[in-house]
Amino acid sequence: MCKERLVQTCHSSPIMPRPSNPLGSATSGPVTVSVEDNIPVPSAFWSMAFVCWLATIFILYSRFFDLLLRGFYIPRAVLSLMGIFFLVSGRPFYFVRSTVGKIMLALLFWLSFTMIFSVWKGGSLPYYEQFLQSLFFFAIAAGLPAAISHVRQSCYTLAFSGVLAALMSFKWSLDVSGRLALDGGSYADPNYFAMGLAAIVPFLWEMATTAESKLIKVFAWLSLGPVFLVLERAGSRGAMLAFAAMLLVWWLISPVKTKIVLMIVSAIGFGAAVATVPPYVRERYLTIFSSDSAPQQPSNVAESEDVDRLKADAGSAAERKRLLQESIDLTIEHPIVGVGPGCFQVAVFDEAKAKGIKHNVWMQTHNSYTELSSETGLPGLILLLCLIGASFKNLSVVLKGARPEGEKPDRAAYTAAKSLVLSLVVICVCIFFLAVVYDFTIFVWAGLTVALRRTYEEKLQSAANSELTAEVEAGPKAPLAFDSVYVKVQDRLPPRHTPTVSGRPVRFNRFR
Repeated sequence: MCKERLVQTCHSSPIMPRPSNPLGSATSGPVTVSVEDNIPVPSAFWSMAFVCWLATIFILYSRFFDLLLRGFYIPRAVLSLMGIFFLVSGRPFYFVRSTVGKIMLALLFWLSFTMIFSVWKGGSLPYYEQFLQSLFFFAIAAGLPAAISHVRQSCYTLAFSGVLAALMSFKWSLDVSGRLALDGGSYADPNYFAMGLAAIVPFLWEMATTAESKLIKVFAWLSLGPVFLVLERAGSRGAMLAFAAMLLVWWLISPVKTKIVLMIVSAIGFGAAVATVPPYVRERYLTIFSSDSAPQQPSNVAESEDVDRLKADAGSAAERKRLLQESIDLTIEHPIVGVGPGCFQVAVFDEAKAKGIKHNVWMQTHNSYTELSSETGLPGLILLLCLIGASFKNLSVVLKGARPEGEKPDRAAYTAAKSLVLSLVVICVCIFFLAVVYDFTIFVWAGLTVALRRTYEEKLQSAANSELTAEVEAGPKAPLAFDSVYVKVQDRLPPRHTPTVSGRPVRFNRFR
């Protein structure tokens, strides 16, 4: 009788479904999330903000409107619309949830604090405003994408913008002492132009190797040609070192087959570059390893001009080293608050004047890291390094989890993280030779790493919730057959050991 009651109780009690492992198990297998997941768009304002964001990327990194349609104020209109739609989309503070976002806010606070001690507050104000603009772009890049596909669209728009800038340089080129640049905007600086082109190469490679559309594949493969051609003719030694660092990292994180392909392609590309690059640019690259690589006895006027340029390049390298040393010296003299944002040149001039030295050179540090350390102190540099480290950490988390042999494989997230790692390596190396620490480029890339990690984790959580919901809707599982699990043994205890309740003996069911 007791046995029947016990079994009846087990049949009538509600049995909750077993929680499944959302990250995959030995029985169910890993959860693979497809790019084609139907992720709902947050709002209509979000849609408009994202369209304006892609248009803003195109404007910033193609510099199209610096050359054409200048009088129509299109960039200003697009940027204004993007700001309005972004603020009402409900996502302007998403970036605060990330580690990189918190570091950005700390950097903003520290720049605000160092403004108080600036040697020239009026001169620091434009750089402070530039950083506020960079913070705004970071917030959009980090918070606006709602899916991995949106992050990839942002990267693809960056790639398309760079390709267009490279193509425009064939018609609207600027000769900067024998080096190729774009005739207008920030790309009039060959070094900055080369950084923008080198940073999009990983995105083009991803498009060429992973795109499902054959048209996109063909476009990406064909686009690599003009990008490499313009990149080598820009003659940027910093970009060349950054590209070499990118290839090294690419080789280290790739499987064996990809390593072999990279070695072959790199050898072919190096040979093609040596054959096609102008003699002066080729000799300019060699000044990295030698202070004077110019021919001693030129045979014609063209070579004579190249000799003068190479001597100027050697002098430029020496001048950069001197500026680097001065920025380090300023950092040591002002280790806490620096001399104020954007005031490195002013501080160098004041020191030279105090020492009675004639100082006619008015140049930046040509190094973003020491630019920040000399102008905002060591805390500013530490925050920048933490921001870069946290950005790489975001990509590392996605790479480790989304790799094909991982527990949570996702091909779209893996390829996007890999291309962003390589592109961010280019940016971090290039800014070692450029004073652009307040510029938005490094912060846009950092924002994309935040967005990629967030959307990847949200995608996994969505897949886990869907799996759990489907299991609950399937109903409770069949109860266990208790008869096959245990044998009930009931024995009468001696009266003196039998407990009683209200005078009645209580008997026990013992199981084995």
